[in-house]
Amino acid sequence: MLFNKFNKNFILATFSNCFFFVNFSCFFLLPLFLDNLGYSKSDIGIIMATFGLSSILLTPYTSTLIDKYGKKILCIFALCLMFTSSFLFIHITNFYLILLLRIIQGVAFSIFFNSSSAIASNNLDDSDKQVGLSLFSSFTILSYFLGPFFSEKIIINVGFDEFFIYASLFSFVSLVLIIFVHEESNDKDSSIDTLSFFKIISENKIFNYLFANFLLASGFGVVMNFLSLFLKNNSLSVGFFFIAYSIVVSLSRIFLSSRFSSDKLFNKILIMLSLFSLSIFMLPYIGTKYDVVIFSIFFSLTYSLVYPFLSSITLSGKSKSLSGRLFGALNCSFSIGVNLMTLFYGFIAEIWGFNTMFQFSSCVIFLGIIFLIVRKRSTI
Repeated sequence: MLFNKFNKNFILATFSNCFFFVNFSCFFLLPLFLDNLGYSKSDIGIIMATFGLSSILLTPYTSTLIDKYGKKILCIFALCLMFTSSFLFIHITNFYLILLLRIIQGVAFSIFFNSSSAIASNNLDDSDKQVGLSLFSSFTILSYFLGPFFSEKIIINVGFDEFFIYASLFSFVSLVLIIFVHEESNDKDSSIDTLSFFKIISENKIFNYLFANFLLASGFGVVMNFLSLFLKNNSLSVGFFFIAYSIVVSLSRIFLSSRFSSDKLFNKILIMLSLFSLSIFMLPYIGTKYDVVIFSIFFSLTYSLVYPFLSSITLSGKSKSLSGRLFGALNCSFSIGVNLMTLFYGFIAEIWGFNTMFQFSSCVIFLGIIFLIVRKRSTI
């Protein structure tokens, strides 16, 4: 059986995280709601980026609180925030109130994802982290099938109110699961202070991993946040992308993660990132639903293993009481890549169009890879 070698806490954290991400991933279709309200592309970029900005700014504090007071209690708090903020979209159309809800969702994401990831990692031996964290994140990706794929059908056939109800209910299911997690006393350290977040980043020399994660996230964000509108403008459905993405990334993480040796793993990650960059560069050439599926498969294969492998490298050999802050650093770099770059790319799309935006983002990733290669060689 798939989960035989993993304990109850790991399994509960994995499925709780999956259901939380259903709620989270539903909001990749928020641009459709905003477009329906008449907001411009730059307005949409600002709203989508606000989510990550709050997550980024609070991560040094939330990840420290996670290690100080415990992962479980912070998970419960975050899930309550996510459920409430998602549900309130039913009643709100004002630009500034929408921004406030996105800020609250960003806070919830910052707390929950760092906490649940730390719970999963703390319940894995170092030798199992590469496979275990890949499995953990594969169930996260399954959420994109339950989230955007079905959400698009709900929006088209029923409406936006039902879409927001559907999204918020998954955080409630996640809350029920996380209540049954048992947390050990050595999973937290009441003596730490907030500044320890920045100290840990510098002491563990993880800049290369964080920057590679940022590059991955910048490409991920531009695709996830703007693909629905790009395809809509070309009379294509985004559903084909999300179903292929969910299947390919999940299966890759479940079945391929154990095929890679941990030897020179970062070099393999850079190769994957190069191919990932190429997939985004080719996105403007999509013209049919079959092109959407082909793009999704290539994009998903090149994306699938990078984040879990970076997590494995970063967390292996580290104390359990550091896991919240280390995941905080990883997820902060990811949030910066997704959300701040989404804001930037939103303005490019407004001025020069989607095609230029996608290909420019691809070039940014490729130049970043060259920087990492040069930097890595200079430190040898």
